[in-house]
Amino acid sequence: MRQALVGAAMVVMAACGNGTAVIDDEGFDETDVTEGPLGVAGQDSSDRACNVVLRSLARVPNGPGFTTKCTATTGCSVVWSGFLDVSAAALAEGAKPYVMYKNQDAATWTQVTPTKVTGAPAGYQRYKVTLQKATMSDGMSATGLSRARIDVAPFIKLANGARLFDKQRGQTDFQNYTLSQATNWVVAEDAGVCGPPAAPAKLDFFGGFTQAQQGALVAGGKGVITYNLDRLPTCRGTHNGYPAWDVTGFVRFSPGGEVVTGSVRGFNNPGGTPSNASAVSQPWSFDVPRGATSAEVWFKNFTGAGSTCEAWDSNLGNNYRFTVEARPFAAVQWVGRPGASTSRACARSEGAPDVITLDSYLNERACVWVEADVYVPGLTDGVGGLKSYAVFAEAELSLDGVAQPAQALSFLGRFGNDYRYRFELPKSGLYYGPKWKKFEYTLRFSTDGRSWTRDVTRSVVRDVTFCNAAWGSCAL
Repeated sequence: MRQALVGAAMVVMAACGNGTAVIDDEGFDETDVTEGPLGVAGQDSSDRACNVVLRSLARVPNGPGFTTKCTATTGCSVVWSGFLDVSAAALAEGAKPYVMYKNQDAATWTQVTPTKVTGAPAGYQRYKVTLQKATMSDGMSATGLSRARIDVAPFIKLANGARLFDKQRGQTDFQNYTLSQATNWVVAEDAGVCGPPAAPAKLDFFGGFTQAQQGALVAGGKGVITYNLDRLPTCRGTHNGYPAWDVTGFVRFSPGGEVVTGSVRGFNNPGGTPSNASAVSQPWSFDVPRGATSAEVWFKNFTGAGSTCEAWDSNLGNNYRFTVEARPFAAVQWVGRPGASTSRACARSEGAPDVITLDSYLNERACVWVEADVYVPGLTDGVGGLKSYAVFAEAELSLDGVAQPAQALSFLGRFGNDYRYRFELPKSGLYYGPKWKKFEYTLRFSTDGRSWTRDVTRSVVRDVTFCNAAWGSCAL
């Protein structure tokens, strides 16, 4: 397990009983350093690699109010409880979890040791966190509540004494979790934070030198490239009748400069001998380094066996450039506000028909498409600019009950706080394919390519005028 370390100043511990300690805040500097082992003796760092993550934290309900902890010296403090997950890899290296917290008036931090519990996702151990000493006084006035806040700093302490502080939700090196009126006194669950591994981001390089991305490239995640070999068709030498050429993809990451390579050429010759005629595109998967912020891609076509033929696909020497996100996006929270067109005007009408009857007019003269809006907090509402590629947007298709390959949707732009996507009815495929009675489609959306939020299922049926002579009789 490796992590780009950021030096952090924190505190000197003074022991107390019952698994807590009061911490003297000395103030600190944090300095970025290069890739290195997990933790460096004498240093602290910000963890953005999901080694330690606060999943949730909220006040503990008690009837119409909340649970409190009372002492003779400090009065009654409101109790918070939640869960902290630590990666199995970090625990294997001897890491131990802690949480520090401090209210707005406190001169010192309080450190608590969480309790091991069950319920963690795969690859993690879960701990229960309870904050009950000098949090927030029970019965505070409205003015007091408006200024009250609790800073919370979860971390793991490594065997060499270094500490990694949880910064999984986009915090800077100096920001902690905050409980206040502005946050509704809660750290809410977020499925987009350190969740199950996302599906690889798809980078498709089509014929005609067009490209498309589906899904975000995320530091520490994966990507997959599919390349149309017709983009580089020249170097196709052979040796003794066998192909002696390849098309290689290159990805270079910044700021680290790491370069990965792989072939995007395969052969469709099961049980046979490879030949130039059987050459096909071969998806190539690659890992995205932690700490990467961008990637550039290019391709080389070359022939061996004594030939010097070389050809390059590099966006005219500029390479194809892609953003790498620091962390996954939150899950899709809402799909709705459908619109559609079934006319020559090709204009959007609000709402979408549950059933479209495809006739010769719609087939030959009209635009037939359906749209849907999607909301992802922190993405579609404009934070960080327009990033339509971050959403996997597809239509699940079924023809007379038989599943068909999913169809990618077209991105139309941001509308309010949502992204809008369009499904174009595949009229040509329906006309030149097999005879059919009912075509069904469901629009689905995801930010990880695994967990999908779906719109309703709609259908298309044939009118008798929609008929291909090759089908014979067109009776339904």
